[in-house]
Formats: sequence, structure tokens, C-alpha cells
Amino acid sequence: MSKHRKAKARVTEFTGGARRTKPAQSKATRRAASYVPQKLSGKGVEVESPEDGPAGWFLPQMEATYMQLQPRGAPVPRAPAARQRSRSSRQPAFASAFRPGAGEAVLNVAPSTVWIDRLAEYKRRKAAAHLRRVAPGAPVPGAPAIPGAVNWVPLGPLVVLHGQTIGEESVGGRVVGLAIAPGGQRIYAASACGGVFRSDDAGTTWRSVMEGFDVDPTNFASSSLACGAIAIDSGDPERIYVGTGEGETHAIFSRRVVSALPAYRGIGPIKSDDGGTTWVTERTAAGSTSLAGEAFFALAVDPRQRENVVAATTGGLYQRSVRADGTGEWTARRAGVHSSVVVAASSAITRFFAAEWGGRVWTSADGQTWSSVGTGFGADAGRITLAVRSTDPSIVYALVSRRGSGLLLGIHRLDVASGQWSKIANPPDVLPEFQGRSQGDYDLAIAIDPNASNRLYLGGSYADVDPFPASVWRVEVEQTGSTWQCANATSIGTHAHSDVHVLAFSPGDSHELWCGCDGGIFLNRDPSGTGEFASQNNGLSCLCSNFVAQHPTDPGVLFTGLQDNGTARTSGGSIWSHVNYGDGGYCLINWNNPSRVLSFVNGTFYRSTTGGMDHDSWSPVWRFGWATMTQPVVGAPFNPAAPNEANTIAVGAGALVFVSDDFGTSWPQNGRLQLPGGSPAGSVFALAFASVNRLFIGTTTGQVFRADRVAGGWTLTRIDNALAGPLGLQGLITDVAVDWSDAGLGSVFVCFGGLGDRRRVWRFDGSRWEARSGPAGGDNLLDVEHNALAIDRVSPANIYVGADIGVWLSSDHGATWRPIENGLPDAPVYDLQIHETRRILRAATYGRGVYEIALD
Repeated sequence: MSKHRKAKARVTEFTGGARRTKPAQSKATRRAASYVPQKLSGKGVEVESPEDGPAGWFLPQMEATYMQLQPRGAPVPRAPAARQRSRSSRQPAFASAFRPGAGEAVLNVAPSTVWIDRLAEYKRRKAAAHLRRVAPGAPVPGAPAIPGAVNWVPLGPLVVLHGQTIGEESVGGRVVGLAIAPGGQRIYAASACGGVFRSDDAGTTWRSVMEGFDVDPTNFASSSLACGAIAIDSGDPERIYVGTGEGETHAIFSRRVVSALPAYRGIGPIKSDDGGTTWVTERTAAGSTSLAGEAFFALAVDPRQRENVVAATTGGLYQRSVRADGTGEWTARRAGVHSSVVVAASSAITRFFAAEWGGRVWTSADGQTWSSVGTGFGADAGRITLAVRSTDPSIVYALVSRRGSGLLLGIHRLDVASGQWSKIANPPDVLPEFQGRSQGDYDLAIAIDPNASNRLYLGGSYADVDPFPASVWRVEVEQTGSTWQCANATSIGTHAHSDVHVLAFSPGDSHELWCGCDGGIFLNRDPSGTGEFASQNNGLSCLCSNFVAQHPTDPGVLFTGLQDNGTARTSGGSIWSHVNYGDGGYCLINWNNPSRVLSFVNGTFYRSTTGGMDHDSWSPVWRFGWATMTQPVVGAPFNPAAPNEANTIAVGAGALVFVSDDFGTSWPQNGRLQLPGGSPAGSVFALAFASVNRLFIGTTTGQVFRADRVAGGWTLTRIDNALAGPLGLQGLITDVAVDWSDAGLGSVFVCFGGLGDRRRVWRFDGSRWEARSGPAGGDNLLDVEHNALAIDRVSPANIYVGADIGVWLSSDHGATWRPIENGLPDAPVYDLQIHETRRILRAATYGRGVYEIALD
């Protein structure tokens, strides 16, 4: 969820449910708006922003991943009629963020095995690329980083200091699941896009345990870092179960998208028997729908039989059993989306409880046969999250959100012996409302004090106080006659980050309440008293990094824009500092004067004249329309012979490009470029300066333009439709890079997002386009979204492209490609930057922060 704030005379903007002084605009209104920049007067100004919550990020991200690539000139395909309807009649139909006026037909209907298939191919290519460079018979490497080789090196953030909480606690990336061993020393955290992390010192430090996927290069289908649920055997914490595919984002996808997969990169269930050193992928039983491509909400391990596990998934309720050969398999026991499952055991009985999204709660003694418990929660019920004490199967609580709006519908208590649910009156404001909506389909957590069955802890979106930190509440459940109510409701979450996904106690310990949220992991050691949450994020390097900005001569000056964790800065180490709020996008450092920095956040330009060192360094200076979540901001190429060129920058907003020659102080009329052709042109998504007088533009519908500075302004020439040879695909152009081998600066490369074609990289030589994605059936690129291009100015035959799977190198101008495999996690790569003076390549990964590798 994106939020900006106003505090200590700082200007911030509020999104994702925070208050504004004027009504927010809808996406349709924003698309129709004029994107003329609005000048802001600096500190003390209230900056407004549209209300989209997490959907503002995840829906465009999903569309970029699954947009259907098509041959040039092909009509937009129509999905089957049944897929044109929303899954819920209460929800609006899908509206494309990138093709104005288009609907769900722009998406490719991907098979559920798409990520397993692509990851398997990537593994084969990595092994083959390595074997070609070593002696015959040499072993395939046993880990991502190879000793003695040139490896990717993590730059962090291992943690981000001064995060968006009261007290400015340190933050990490989005955590959706926690598994805590007895004693509270061994803990596993499942992150949304960065895999599983392990702590052996009660959360003081963390390390990734997913790199073991590469131990067995034949185990191809074990590479997804997108997690939804995690559980362990309480008697042996070396046994770990993980459900890949993040359930938290399910409602965002299904609310407006029918044909897309319900999760990003889900490959099904995986298991480790050695604490995360090695992993295996587990199969789905014959006759059950595959869990590949689905998403997990929760896993519950039978405390008496660790091989018996139940999973709540978007594909249904599944049970794990062991085959005759000793391997695990998962069998569907109930159809429909199930958003929660818990288990409790007393001396006499074991009970599973599972919640069906929008439906009823079900119970089972063995995980195989299920019966309903009480009645449902009414037609307005949406997501349901359950809680039990692990030793008491007699009492169950349900936290229920309202269907469609995500508002709180209620808290309910079940005394199993009576078989009746009782609604608990006077709940706290765990899901604050803004314009009739909240985020109960994304943030919904509940826990019971392990030693007090009437003390609940509730987690939701944000606390309605500056700086809008976590919503975590403690309540006492009291009975008066036949009614129940919440008493002594107390907000205890303000020192944690917003968007709470999981609350969990160390087993049996009322003094250790853990919180997993969009800002990582926090621990409260006195939740029933006056305790505050404290950050436990050291080493939890699972932040979603969107872009990297660097100074061309000083490699230690680095910024990155982070999803829901603002903008962070480092001076070269792995510990970064949070310096600006909201959802971080592009940053730009003035290469002639690095004290001048721009940060583009949720449609607004922020400027620092003191190097962007901390929160107080920034002032909002311009408000643009917000056509795409991360609108491109670029500067003229490094040219020390002409230092004034460092002040030339460009920003794309809708079908407009604005050029400033004073580093964003003004945006003159003669620097305004309007793309011709109306809505078919789409929105500007990629920009690249070839020189201070030439700019290339790529759009969300596959159009490409060259802009040239002339007396009094700029001219625009459309080049994707070149008569000598047009660009062969249409779809989302995610990046443009100048081909430095062309001294005339008329040649460029572009890359495509979406799904449906391997020809991801194309070159324009000044007159015609040619696919440069490798030969069919040979050393080519994968059919996945490719997000970023970088071309080495020193050796321009070397082209690098960052994809949803891997970073790839062509040493022959795009004729053939191989993955640069050593040490890079299997997280999507959103940005690439070459530091020419240091001779390194840097990659921003969505889920594992920033990495770099030496080029020479």
C-alpha cells in the first residue's frame, strides 16, 4: 500500500487509504486528465494522490507480465465470453492500464505451468552456459555463486534505516508468513518475492535459505521466490513446508482480472528436510488440479503427524500425504478459494479448521473429510482469516472482511461444542475506511494469546495516525449474557510498518508477538502491557527494488525506489537509509552536481539540493498526472566536456513528454512533446537520451518515437512503422537503449514485456527493425517479460537485458544470448545500470534488492 505523509513540516501525499483534502480521482479520470505539470510551492503544501492502495502496484505489474504480445497489425484478441465477466458481479470489469479503452482481452491466457516451464528452461540454459566455459567433465556448479568466478554481489539493502513507522524503525521487504519453532530462537519468514529467510537468534539476524535451489541443477522446477505460506514441524524445525504464489494479492487480481493466473510465479508446494539447505518440489495427486500457478494463503501441519499437512489455496483446500515411494503429494479435498487454515490438538483430539473465501468455515479431524461448522457469515462476507490456540481446539475466532470493499465485516467466535458463531460487538478500527473501501482482502491477520483465550490481536492496513504505520490492536473479548463484545481495545502497532499480513506468537509465549507486514518483521515483547513493536529486519534483504540511480563517477552514491518502502540511499554499503516516502520510482542524480537529486513518487517530483541524505532533504516541486505507476525520468548522457548538459532531463506522463534544461526547475512550452495518434499511441513508458538534443520514446502499445531538438522546440518522428522494415511486435515496450556502436546516434534497441513471443529484443538501425533475440531453438531469450536494457558504451557489442527470469548477455549485438548466472537470485530484474568508470553492471531485483557484477 502506498502512503506519503506530512510531518515535521515535510510535504507528503497520502495514498492507499490515508486522508486527503479533496476527493481522489479514478483511473479513468486520470487517463483523461491533462498531464501538464502543476508547480508546488514547497514545504508545507498538501500533495494529493489518487486512491488505489496495493492495486495501484499489483494490477499494472500483473498486466505488464501477462499482456499478450502480438505480431504487428494483428487485432487485439478477444478472450472467451466467460472470461469477459468479473468473478464477482460487485466488482468492475478489468480496464487496461497500458492500452486506453481496452479490457481483459489484452491479456494472454497463460497455462498454469508457465513459470515451471520457463524456470526449467532457464535452469537448463544456466547449466549449459557454465559447461561451455569449463573443461569437459567438470561438475555443474552447486550454488548460485561459484568460488573463484565472477559473481553477482549483493549490495543490499540488508535493512533500511529510518523507515515509515512511528519511531522510524528499520524496515525490510514484504513478509507474508512466519513459522516459529518452540523457544522462539529458530524462525522462518516467507517473503512475497524474495523467498524464505531463516533466523537462529530470535530474529536478530536473518539469512536467505533459497539459494539451495541450485544445489541440484536437474531439479529445475524449484526456483520461485514468490511465497504465500510457510509452516514447520514443531518437533523438528528442519522440516519446512512452503506454498509458492502469494495469496495476499489474489483479490486484487481476481477483482478485475479473470483470465490471468491468480499469483505471480507460483510453482506449487515445496519442502525442505534440512532447514532450507536443499528443497524439493512436491507433486499434485492424479485427478486433482495442479497447484502450479495457484497461490497459497496458509499451511497447517498436523502436530501428531508431520506428513499430514493442509493447504488453503486459490485452487481449493488441499491435503498432503506420502506416496509409497516416500515422496509427498497433494490432493484436493474441497473446491473454491480457501483463505485460511489452522490446526489445534488437545490430549484427546486434533482439529483442522479452514475458511472458504466468502463462504463458510469447515472442520476435519484428519484433513481428508470435512464438515461445515455453524452457519456462514452472510452474503457480504469476503476474505476470512481464522485463529485458534494450538492446544485448544474448542474455540475458534474468525476475522471477516466485507466482500468487494475490503472493509471490516466483523469478528466472530465459535465455541465448537455449541456449533454456533457469535458476532463480537464493538470491534476496533482495524481496517480504516476511505471513500467506502479498505484493504481487508490484502491485510487481514488475527492471533490469540496462547495463554488467554479471550485476548485477541488483530492486524489490518494502517493506523489512522501520522505517519500511518501498522494497524495492530489488542482487545479483550467479554461476554454479557448471550452476547460478546470487544473491550479495552488498544492500538499497539504504530512502531511497525503498515499492511499487516501475519501475527504469530512464539509457541506458548504470551510475551513474544511477531508481526509480518509490507515493511518486514517486527517483535513486541510485552503485547499485553505497554510494549511497542521493534524492528527485526537485519539481513532481511527481500525489498522490492524498482529502479537504481547512481552517479557516473562515484559508485558509492546510490538510490533505489522501493515498492511501499519509499526511496532509499546508500553511500556504498549494504545498510541503506529511508529518505523519502510512498512507493519509490525513478531517481535521478545530477552528474555535474550530485547534491542535486530528483525523486519521482506517485506522480510527484521531489527535489533535494543537499544530496537527498534524509527525509528533511526533499521538497515537492511538480505534480504530474499519474498515467502509469512508475513514470520514466531520464537525464542526458554523461558528458564532462559539457557540464551544463547535466541539467537536461525528461519525464513521460501519459502521451506527453516534458523536457527541462534546468533540472526540473521549469518545464517550458517548447519542451513539451505530444505523441500523435490519440489513444492508440498509449502512454510513455520508456525514455532514453542519445544526446542532449536527441531523445527516444517507447510506449505501452508498442510505438517508438525519435525526438530531435530544433530551433524553438522539438520535432517528433515515429519510427516503429519504418517503411524499410517495421517493428515486428506490438505490446508494452518496457525499455529503450541507445546503440552506442552507431556514431550517428540513430540506432536503438527496445525490449518488450508481456507474454507470447520469444522475440523480446529488437534493434532499429536508423531505417529498419530487426529481431535481436537469438536464433529459434538456439541461444535465444525466454518468453517472459523483459524489463530493462543496458548497452556497454566501451564495448557496444555487449548488450544486457534484465527479465522476470534472469539477466542475459549478448556479446554479438543480439545475435545470441546467455544468462549471467553466478550468484543472482531468481527474482525479477526491473532495472539495469552500467557504471562505466567502475566497470560494473547493477541490477534492481523485485524481491532481493540490488546486485552488481564486474564487467571486466
